[in-house]
Amino acid sequence: MVGSKATGSGSTDLGAELVAHFRSPEPEMDAADMVTTIRHCLAAAAHDLGARPAAAATITTAAARWAREGVSLESVLTTCHDCARSGFEFLATRMAEAAAAGQPMADAARLLVRVVEVVTTAAATAYLDEHRIVAREHQTSAQTMVAALLAGHGVSALARRSGLRVAPAYQVVALAIPPNAEERAGGPGTVSAARRKLRRVQAALGPPLGSRCLPLLHADGGTVLIPLEAAHATGAGSVTAGVMNAEVLQLVAEAAEAPPTATVAAGATEQIPELAGRTHELLDRLRAGGRPPGLYRMTEGAAVEPDSVVDARRLRRLPRVTPGMSARPGKPGAA
Repeated sequence: MVGSKATGSGSTDLGAELVAHFRSPEPEMDAADMVTTIRHCLAAAAHDLGARPAAAATITTAAARWAREGVSLESVLTTCHDCARSGFEFLATRMAEAAAAGQPMADAARLLVRVVEVVTTAAATAYLDEHRIVAREHQTSAQTMVAALLAGHGVSALARRSGLRVAPAYQVVALAIPPNAEERAGGPGTVSAARRKLRRVQAALGPPLGSRCLPLLHADGGTVLIPLEAAHATGAGSVTAGVMNAEVLQLVAEAAEAPPTATVAAGATEQIPELAGRTHELLDRLRAGGRPPGLYRMTEGAAVEPDSVVDARRLRRLPRVTPGMSARPGKPGAA
């Protein structure tokens, strides 16, 4: 074991005492909770830092489980540091009781820092690996659900298998994203630039639209299905929370570094195939007619109302968007 010796009433191995401290249960500590698990992992790492795979095995398994259960990485690492702080305070108390010289304390502190490094590195690595797996699984399920909703069949069976909840109504968004400056530059990096743009756009949609948003996107755009709560009427009425609106489209524009155009409509779940066809058809007509980038809302009779134009002044590497003669955008509003 890696430890340090302190003089006092006999020789005391601070490393051994640190291990015993982490292994001893605290009052009202649940044997299955995160604090207990991490304390045991710190004890294992302090007992033999040379056997890193063995010391990290428990925390690796636990961190992967926490990632799958939705526990935040911040909570995991904060608990690690809280437990380590407890260990440092224990060492300081023992050194004061033994009236020991400074060198043993320094050795013990180095041991504790090394232990924390081993455990937090293993925990973060395992957590992120599992989080990526969970994210890929969710993305696959979400894309399959989008395909089923757009096709109009197989939705109920897929929802039962995947655990995804189907809303009674959705906002259907047809989205077109032109190439940004990096893509227009051409060359071997064009494909990579398009992929980076897509990842940024997908990340930008998450916070305002929530985890139940179902995007089916590529670098040039695609379809986004956004579940509507019961209070969100599909007819008249304003829908502002958790839906595609002028503010969200501006976030997409800034992430893409290009001015997007979106057409939106809302309706019951069984209407999604029809609404998707109509919004994409309208999107194609708007772009062919030279209408400016922005958000367009479909109304009764397939009419279109321009809700907003993307603010090109907030886009890097892009000139100002000049509205065309064929459209007079209104004030920014909810879709």
